[in-house]
Amino acid sequence: MPIPKTEIQDGAPRQLARERVLTEIRDAILRGILLPGERLDEASLRAWLGVSATPIRQALHALVLEGLVESVPQSHTIVAAPRPDRVVANMQTVGVLMIGIATLALPELADDERARLATEAGGVAELLDERQVTLASSAAGELFLALIERCPNDVLVGVVRKVGTSLGYQVFTAHSALDGALEAVADAFRALRPALQAGDAAGVQTALRRAFLIDRPV
Repeated sequence: MPIPKTEIQDGAPRQLARERVLTEIRDAILRGILLPGERLDEASLRAWLGVSATPIRQALHALVLEGLVESVPQSHTIVAAPRPDRVVANMQTVGVLMIGIATLALPELADDERARLATEAGGVAELLDERQVTLASSAAGELFLALIERCPNDVLVGVVRKVGTSLGYQVFTAHSALDGALEAVADAFRALRPALQAGDAAGVQTALRRAFLIDRPV
């Protein structure tokens, strides 16, 4: 496995060390430094992060619970592999959460905020038209993050922050299974643009149902 140039001092409080290790490994997975299916051996992680085994094991356990890492007891731990057979189900789950976020956040948005998000939605559609899936995913993530930050329901926001990262990762790593749906998703983001601009809650919900393939069988 690659060894990024990061070192976490083992003299830090144990809980702080675990959180920092967790953040470093999670970020390396999400940035594609650690690739799906890559083995996470403890010796390499200790050499990279400069800490003892305990915070590494604690962080890997947390990442298993998040769905970013898979562990086989007494065998090995790897970065979670893509599951093309579950990509639609994962995408629909993200969609259900984001429809709730958008519905609650929309009344909180000022006109200029809606206009900015509408422009971003149009940009996502253009990137999908060009089959630039990585850039489109990043742009969509920024749009949804803005909605999450304006959502007044902290319980829902907490749920999204807890599971959204791993679900989004699973969708992205298996996105090739969605190639046949990219045109429909792009059209949905095009429809999302005027709905956001107008503050049309029903239009936003309909566009998001299409964008996240909720009306498509799992």
